[in-house]
Amino acid sequence: MTRQMQALRKAGVQIPDLPDKLFFAIREVSALCDIEPHVLRYWETEFHHIKPVKKSGNRRFYRQRDIYSILQIKHLLYDLNFTIKGAKKRLQQGDIDQLVEQNSAQDTLRKIRQELDSIYHLLDS
Repeated sequence: MTRQMQALRKAGVQIPDLPDKLFFAIREVSALCDIEPHVLRYWETEFHHIKPVKKSGNRRFYRQRDIYSILQIKHLLYDLNFTIKGAKKRLQQGDIDQLVEQNSAQDTLRKIRQELDSIYHLLDS
């Protein structure tokens, strides 16, 4: 299991079971990642982490590492509500582990605040 895959799992990202093959067509990646093909093509222009191999007829073939990058970008954009610019900046910094830890720390602080609010309301009444 790659470090990128472990970090994605730790972040709670659902990682599909990938067939044991080297290349995936855009339709397969679209189905695996639940992202429309036109979105994948757009992300290729925005994120240099996605570099499909282009073969005859300009057909795109993605590697497993491309799929993990797509899942990471999807997590940043859809789950964590990053902008494209913010997601690019986060990916340039490189380490998703730091983001996962930061996100879980924010969740912990949110829970502590809720606990404190409920205690305050108990004491106030």
